[in-house]
This record gives sequence, structure tokens and C-alpha cells, in this order.
Amino acid sequence: MNLSRLIKDNPEITARFMDISGTSLVILTDVRYRILECNQSLAVILHLNQKPLGRFLGELLCPLEQNEFNVILSQKDNGVLLPQVLQVCYGEALYRCYSFEIQEGFLIFGDRFESADNEVLESMSLLNNELSSLSRELSRKNRELAEANRKITELMRTDPLTGLANRRFFQERLAEVLALARRKHSALAVILADLDHFKTINDNYGHDAGDRVLQKFAALLKENCRTEDLAVRFGGEEFLLLLPQSTAAQALQLAERIRGLLEGADILGNDIRITASMGIAELAFEDTMDSLLKRADQALYQAKKTGRNRAVIL
Repeated sequence: MNLSRLIKDNPEITARFMDISGTSLVILTDVRYRILECNQSLAVILHLNQKPLGRFLGELLCPLEQNEFNVILSQKDNGVLLPQVLQVCYGEALYRCYSFEIQEGFLIFGDRFESADNEVLESMSLLNNELSSLSRELSRKNRELAEANRKITELMRTDPLTGLANRRFFQERLAEVLALARRKHSALAVILADLDHFKTINDNYGHDAGDRVLQKFAALLKENCRTEDLAVRFGGEEFLLLLPQSTAAQALQLAERIRGLLEGADILGNDIRITASMGIAELAFEDTMDSLLKRADQALYQAKKTGRNRAVIL
């Protein structure tokens, strides 16, 4: 039977020993290292009549080579828990301490050790604390790298002008949503939208005005979508809505609402009316990703051909 099994099978004995031990510290702190509970040993080594509950731990124990308390007592480096050597602030007793994050804050274990060679001991302490510092720095760099990777991934998936998903991300998401719709036998619809006479807007009012129109239309799409929907800048002045669990009739209602809001929006002033044409397709049993989008594109073509500023189902 190993030690871990013995402790697990006899928690009362272990807890009793830790409470009365004169050489081991058990300290519970909040996230700011204020002492919530501790064993009697801490009071004994500090020559106190009672446990120092509510005190800041850094007032009682401090690293050998630092003036300020290091709030991260120990770190994991590739799964290995690193200790920190702490000294009683108003004494000479030394403790090798390990800190564990728990829900209330931190649970700290410390064991006292002696050495006849103080220089060796201090060197070991310096090395331990340097290793902890390096581990924390590595953790910080890893967090920064993860955040940088997240931002790069987001940039790769997002249209910079409108903030909508780009075509690349749409292709990834469509495959997942299509597979889920088939597995769940649920509806799926797409709306392909194109701003009417957009080249004329750019030619007559400039590209800045064209960008404002694109951004306003993108905002209308996001504001009127559900959480599970995906709004995409498909390319140029063309946009797409991916609508899981939506029929063509439901997509038509959404398209008409967005079309009306766009037509009534005052984007460029001077009573300039901006409109969009939309094509709608609902997933059929025989559809592939390409055929679903092709029918939406054909519906959009019909909307353009029959006068623009309208939505057509195909």
C-alpha cells in the first residue's frame, strides 16, 4: 500500500497530525493571502497566544532574498510543483512551502528543515525561487502566446471592415451545421444578400461612404440574428446569413425585416435610399454545400432580375 492510499484511507489521523505537528505548517488563505485558518504550529513558531487569523501571510513569512512577499508561493512547471523557501519574518526558522489553488483561495503546506551550512541553504533557496520565477515567466509567456494565437485565429476568421465572419470561417461552419442538420433532421436555411447598385454608391459618394454602407448593413445583420445564426461578409458587397433550425419561410420573414430596416436607414443623408436584394434557399435532402449555396445564388439572381430590393425563395 502506498503513502497516498494510506492518507486517503485515514484522513482523520493525517489531519490530527498536521494540526499538532510542531514542524509542519498548514495555512488556508483567501485570494489575497489573508489567513482564514491554520494549524497551531503557525502560532507556536510566531510566539503568539492565538492563531493569526485575518493577518496577511507576507507579514509573517517572507522569502530569504526578497523584501516583498511573493504572492505566488509555488508554480507548476510541466506538472512538477515547485516549492519556495520562506523564513519567519522575525526569526530564523526556515520552511519549504508549497501552495495549492483551491476555491476559497490557497492551501499552503510548509515543512521546517535545518541546515548547518547557511550559505548552502540560502543558495538552495535562491535557486528554488529563481526556478519559481522562471516558471511564472514561462506561464505568462504561454498565456500571451495563447492570447496571440486566439487573436490570429479571430483575424483569420473575421472580416476587418464589418466585424462579421469571413468566407473562410463560413466554409468551416457550414460543414458542421449541415452535418448536424442531417443528423437531427432539422431545417437549415441560408440568405444570400447583395447591396443594390453598390458600385454607383462608391462612384458617386466615395469609398468612405461605401464603407459606411457596408458597416451599417453588417450591423443590421448582427442585430437581427439569433445567437446560433452566423452573419458573413461573403465578398465585396455580398453577405450571407446561415440560419440553423430555420425554414425558408422563416428566413423570408427575417430577410424582409432586414431589407425594410436597410431601406429606411439614414446612412448617407440627403434622402439617399440604400436597398438590398436577397436570395433564400432551404436545405433539401439531396443538397450538398455547393448545391445549397447555388440555389441561394440563383434566387438572388431572380431578385435582381425582377427589380431588386426584394427577397426570393428558390
